[in-house]
Order: sequence, then structure tokens, then C-alpha cells
Amino acid sequence: MTSLNLQKYLPVLIVSLLLLWGCKQPETVVINDAPTVTAPSDTTEQYPTADEDADFRKLVIGEYQPITSFDPLLAENGATLRALQLIYEGLVRLNANGNIIPAVAKRWKVSSDSLTYTFTLNPNIYYQDSDIFSTGTGRRLVANDVKFVFERMAKMGNPPAAAQLFWDINGFEPYYQEQHKVYEPEKRTLSGVSGIRTPNDSTVVFELSKEDPQFLKKLTTPYAVIYPREAVNSRQNSFAPVGTGPFTLSSQKADSTFIFAKSQKYHASKDIRLNRVDILSSNSESNLMRNIGTGDIHFIPELGPNTIRNVTTDAGNLKTGYTNRYSLTTRNDFYEIVIRSNPSANITAADVSRLSNLAYANTESYFGLLPDNIINPDTLSTSQQVDTTLTTKQLYSVFSDDPFARTYLGNLSKILNRQSVELGMTEFRTTTKTTDLLVTWRIPLISDSQNELSPNYPEVFRFRVYPTAMQLNVIRELNFNQYGWWLDLRGVSLPTLDKIN
Repeated sequence: MTSLNLQKYLPVLIVSLLLLWGCKQPETVVINDAPTVTAPSDTTEQYPTADEDADFRKLVIGEYQPITSFDPLLAENGATLRALQLIYEGLVRLNANGNIIPAVAKRWKVSSDSLTYTFTLNPNIYYQDSDIFSTGTGRRLVANDVKFVFERMAKMGNPPAAAQLFWDINGFEPYYQEQHKVYEPEKRTLSGVSGIRTPNDSTVVFELSKEDPQFLKKLTTPYAVIYPREAVNSRQNSFAPVGTGPFTLSSQKADSTFIFAKSQKYHASKDIRLNRVDILSSNSESNLMRNIGTGDIHFIPELGPNTIRNVTTDAGNLKTGYTNRYSLTTRNDFYEIVIRSNPSANITAADVSRLSNLAYANTESYFGLLPDNIINPDTLSTSQQVDTTLTTKQLYSVFSDDPFARTYLGNLSKILNRQSVELGMTEFRTTTKTTDLLVTWRIPLISDSQNELSPNYPEVFRFRVYPTAMQLNVIRELNFNQYGWWLDLRGVSLPTLDKIN
């Protein structure tokens, strides 16, 4: 092998050697853990070669969590929230500095008492072409689409995460309560949310019951993106991923490969430099790292705990051997993972207290292996009691696909085993009388994923994760702001397919 070829393949060899080393380390396996996503063997469909299209540019993203739905109201993890931003836009959005900029609204004004927000829509915003429209051609976005989206947040059958963000809109709570507590539709008296008005097709007015300094920022979250009424088919219980964003969902292979094409109907399509974006999801961190090492993946928005352990120093920097080919970015804001107990299960209040003491007393058994600037426990919640011996001999946790939560529970299980206490993870994603623990998460601007449960589900332990991304150095204009769920690929560019490795 020539010195030139050795230099070319050295980074891949280093990645492979470190992966082999990492595989020898003890990996946490949670009892009864049933993976729901598998890594694809054939990662993508055939794409043009450099000879066929010299300007073709494709970005491949690797995610360790599954993309669960393209219905914005059903988003339940960071991977899904990021994917939504490829297809959809909200009234406003965030830029790389975390500032609020126009999206489907071209301007807005706020009343002097900060209770009325008036948005003027951009008249040149059209939905992507789709069979959901009678002509197959995407129609223009109008104000009633915005009203429909926000009222759908409050309707029965949808998770409360989005509704909790906009509780202060006049009439939102009464409409939400009636939708959820008056089960016979003919007995409902409210036709919509009174605090959302649409004077014409280009104007949307929100009236708040009290001042909300975060209202505009809440509108930038993926939960508040706009889609057409036609996307929702209640009879077939289906949702079509159609929006006004820079990319369209071109195809999907199983639950692990998603292919997005540049949208020619995007109002600023000339600014989009990528022809295609692929998202590959795998519950195997080593598969993702192997693929980024070979160049089959270009960007991992959030590294899992095992990958962080392998590629970072104690200070949280990228290890020598990676820096010539990769960059590492850690966000300056965190999301919290909270382990809670289920009062309807067999675990007693006394054992909840003992388990919390045990969890906080042994943080070094897990967190000591990772840099403090990436993950750390919330020391403010540390209990002052010292009793850590549980009386129960069997505990079960609700299923979680978050690798940090799973790894933490796995290490907690090892500690409990010293007391002859078994901790297992069920296949259920919701609490039952047989599940003692559940996992909730809280991300910036968005409430606890099960906030309505929080007052009644005592907290056992919480820790903070600072999302950390890894990408090839050849990628240009890949920006990050403080929010781990934020992703903007509008200005991103990278070499053509024949030059990316």
C-alpha cells in the first residue's frame, strides 16, 4: 500500500481499531429489552454517479433512535423532531444563532400589552405535490390551515405535548377539556379555539389570556409546524407527510431508511444546495460509527453513550486520530431524562426513597465514564437520606428507546443485583400496575414528555444530556444552536459523491 493510500485510509483504520477495542468493553444489556429498529444491510437506493451528475450532492444522517412518525403531534424523540424540520415549516423558525426569523409568515406584530400576535402569511407558500390533493398538485397555504393545526393539538386522541405549549391562548383550555371529557360529539358546544382568528386567507391572530414571553419561541418547535387539512385522514387513521419545507419524503424502506428529495416547490429552493438527504436509523451505535468511518454516513446529530466513550477525551474533546477527518459539536443546552416511580405498582414509597438514595449514591458507576460537559446528574436533587437497601426483589421499567436511559437503567440493574434485586425492562411503552418505573424526558421549550403524570409519579433520579454531534469535516455550513432538536440543512453543502471520501 502506498503512503498516499495509507494516509487516505488511516482514519478508517483508526475507527475500526477503536471499535474493536470498544467492543471488548462490557456493554449494558437491560433485561427483556426488545430492540424495535434494525440496521439496514442495504443502506440506500442507487444514486447517480459523478459521471451521471457532477453536481449531485447527498447528505447521509445517522440516528440511533427510530423515526416514529411524520405526524408532528406524535413526535416522541430527538430523531423524529429533527426529521420533521426537513418536510415542514412553522409560522416562524430559529436560525443558527437561536434567533426567531420568518418561515411561512413573512412578518408579525405584537400588541403593546403582549397579548395579541398578528401574523401575515407569505402569499407564495405552497404545499408539496401529493396525492392527498384532488389535482395531485400542492395548493397554497392559507390562514385556516394554521387554525386547523392548532385546534387539532387540542383534540381527543392526540398526545398533550403540543397542547401544553399553547395553553395560554384564549379558549384553548375549554376546547381541550371539552374534547377530552365530553365523549359524545353531539354534546359538545365549542366549535373551535376562540383565541385564534383568521380575518382573511393571509392573516392569523392569536389572543392570549396572559403574557407568555416564550410564545414566539414555542411557535418555532416542530410541534407547531403547519400542514394541510388534507394530510389527516381520520377514517383510515393515517397521516400524509406533506408540508412546505425544503425537502419531501421521497421513499421509506422499512423503519430504518428514509430518503428525502429537494422540494422544487419550496419558496427558497434556489438556496438549497443538497439534492438529497438520507436518514439511516439503527439501535447499534457501533454500526453507525462503522458507517461514518467508511463514509457511508456523513453526520450523526446525537452520539450515544458508547460512542462518546470511544471517541472523546475526559475533557469531552475529540480524540487524536479523529480530528483530521471529523468535527465534534456539543450543544450548550441540555435535555433532562427523569426516572419516575409508578404509585399504582408494587413498589412502596419507602423503596422509592431508598432507590433514589441508591441512584444518587452511585452516579460515578455510570457518569464517571463520560465527560461532565456531555452528561451529568442533577446534583440539586440528591437526597440527604442514607438508607439504600430495598425490600422488594423485583422491579420493572417501562420500555425506553433512549440509549442514555437504557444504559443508565442497565447500570442501576447491576447495582441492584448486589442486593439480589432484579430490574427488567418490559416491552410496554406505558405504565401498568406491573411496571414500577418509567422514563420521561424534558427538552428546551417543550414540557416533560409525560407532564400530566409528573405530580403523581414521584421522581427517583434525573440526569442531563448535552447533545453531541459528529460530522465529516468536508461538510460546509452545518450549523448548530442551543437546541438539540433543531436542524437546518438549507445552506449545507458537501463534495460530490466521487470526492466525499
